[in-house]
Amino acid sequence: MNPIALCRENGFAEAFILPVAPYEDWTRHRNGGAFHSNADELKDNPADAYPWANACMIAVWAYAPYDDTSVVAAYYPASNAAYHAMTRIVRMLNEAGIQAERAKTPFRTQLLTAGIGTKMDNQLWYYPPYGTYTHLEGVMLKLNEPVAFTPPHANEPVCDHCGRCDKVCYGALNGGRYDWHDCIRSYLETVPIPARFLPELTCFFGCQRCQDVCPKNPKSFVPVPDGVRAALDPVRILNGELPKALQVLGTNRKKQILRQAIVLCANHRRTDALPTLLRMREAGDSPYKSELDYAIFLLQKEKSMVK
Repeated sequence: MNPIALCRENGFAEAFILPVAPYEDWTRHRNGGAFHSNADELKDNPADAYPWANACMIAVWAYAPYDDTSVVAAYYPASNAAYHAMTRIVRMLNEAGIQAERAKTPFRTQLLTAGIGTKMDNQLWYYPPYGTYTHLEGVMLKLNEPVAFTPPHANEPVCDHCGRCDKVCYGALNGGRYDWHDCIRSYLETVPIPARFLPELTCFFGCQRCQDVCPKNPKSFVPVPDGVRAALDPVRILNGELPKALQVLGTNRKKQILRQAIVLCANHRRTDALPTLLRMREAGDSPYKSELDYAIFLLQKEKSMVK
């Protein structure tokens, strides 16, 4: 069984076999506070974390961005599909006698170190012809045959440093350098969402504004699927249709979705959500108090202006 062919058969655009090696520069950056706390669980020395493995396979799931960014970035349904595809692949590999386990390693750093792809100004991994519209999944492997690693090659410069990503970003980029402390996506799992980020939330789990304006990225946008749009309607979510949203996004983070739905009702001027929002606030000590206060204030103001 060929793991790379298996990835392609299950929807991945590309897959690479890389050696098991430590990533010391990445470790220094993490220890210096350069990354969000989500990076804490990543293994900077795969050889120590997975002593049985003799290779790491990183697969690339490519997607096209949606033509309407008011619902969700296309990355999230794509990442959900990629997760389930890789789950199948890991199961199939193990059933075929090839030991496989999901990797918790710095995928982008591994690819860049191997000379695969390019790092853009905004820290995204760029690989033609898909640009930055990709999601990465990794698997540690114990291959039974001699390991044929993907040959290294020199990264080709891609970024023109045009500054478009800086101009469109809400604040995480400065001269092309990314700082997670100023990125709205870093705070969407906090309780509550910091007040300064509330007006910036335009779709579930943040945005991909920097990618959409990049002149190097493909410009083939696709419509938001009707099922995705319906499942992620914030008013429907607040009125009891949360399970559909969780299924589309591939998450069980109910409180975070509800919290964001409240804010999105406000920022998209969904005055039809007011009765539900008022009931939620009147119910008592709500964990979403600051978001409810924000949304109700804006929507009541919007409704009075319409009258």
